[in-house]
Amino acid sequence: MPVIDVMSHGATGDGTTDDFAAVMSAIHQAVESGGGTVFFPAGAYALSDSIGNGSAGFAQVRLLGDGERAARLRVTANVAPISGLWRESRIENLKVDANFRGSPGFDVDLDKSYIRHCWLDGWTDFGMRINADTDGLLNWIDDNFIEQCTGYGIYTTHHFYDSWIVNNNIGSSGPNLSIEAGPVRIIANHLDGEPIHNIELRGCKSLNIIGNICENARREAIVFRMPEWMESDNEQVAIVGNNITNGGKGAPNEYPAIGIYSVDADHRTKGFNITGNFIANTDDGAGWSYAVDAQYVDDIAISGNQWDNNGYSVAPVRAEGRNVGVAGNTSGNRAVSRRSVVTLSAPGTLENSPDAEYVYLLGEGASVVRLPTAVDNTSRYTVKNISGSEAKISAHARQSVEGAAEFALAGGAAVEVISDGANWWIL
Repeated sequence: MPVIDVMSHGATGDGTTDDFAAVMSAIHQAVESGGGTVFFPAGAYALSDSIGNGSAGFAQVRLLGDGERAARLRVTANVAPISGLWRESRIENLKVDANFRGSPGFDVDLDKSYIRHCWLDGWTDFGMRINADTDGLLNWIDDNFIEQCTGYGIYTTHHFYDSWIVNNNIGSSGPNLSIEAGPVRIIANHLDGEPIHNIELRGCKSLNIIGNICENARREAIVFRMPEWMESDNEQVAIVGNNITNGGKGAPNEYPAIGIYSVDADHRTKGFNITGNFIANTDDGAGWSYAVDAQYVDDIAISGNQWDNNGYSVAPVRAEGRNVGVAGNTSGNRAVSRRSVVTLSAPGTLENSPDAEYVYLLGEGASVVRLPTAVDNTSRYTVKNISGSEAKISAHARQSVEGAAEFALAGGAAVEVISDGANWWIL
């Protein structure tokens, strides 16, 4: 297949002259030749319109930039630099600049095609919006750098499936990745910037989310929400070996690192494997409630994960569902403990003080000690007798819906109470 230099069709690459007609002429020569490579020498190519052919599309065309992304495509109008349908095509080694005119970097439908080693800047709403209109499979989004801008980093619809999103570095204000449908392999991406989520799943099937670095999410790092219109769902999603750090920054300790949510107790999703992930926080202002929170989710395995350095503030896991397996996880979760020795001269209730530094004994007629903890958290409390008087727990606690765990403690016993600011327990 021929290699066609856009400058042979009159392109200048001077950043000022409108090179749109010359670029499109070179592409049409490649199409008429049954396919070919359209080559962009180093330079800046000003484009008054979007490179593409709408729903008719192009086939077997390769757009290739010179050097190390030394060819820049910069639009001068509110259009995506590259758009339309691309079949069996490759777009490689280009700087793609939407020039902050209000459009995505790519707004494309792909089928058996590659977008590889491109650098996206100046985009609005979407770094890449992929397959909004047309089905496409066996596509690779590989080794791209999407600079921090406003909107979604990469957004796919149900038309994009049996494809790969790998090795990309993505910054965004919306989700770095927002994925619908599948199968899709999401592997070895670095997802950062200031996103609301690193990975948002909007109803998927057969996803492998493996070996990604997920940083700086303002809410959940990885979140799945079952579509509200579905009666039931079987996702078959594997979340394996990801490094998830420094999230929850929009509202510290309110969101989990990984959140999986069914519609409600009667409309449930199932089929998740969460294995071998590392979840931690080291930045100021970062913090999650749970490492993993799965609400009304069935057939879920949570195993071999490590939560460390304030990886959770309430509890490592809240898993409410049928056929739930939680095993082999380890924790080096660090929390700053606050201690107060309380003598139970009469039964009463332990509560936070206004300054959250100590615990006081209140009331004389109560028969239990009541402590807040995570919903449905079990076997979390033990008693240390430090006075010689009887101090015992009536049963391992299971929190009530109202938000307290109850213990029977004998009058006159002294117990040590510790708080990390979110959890309470007795030693």
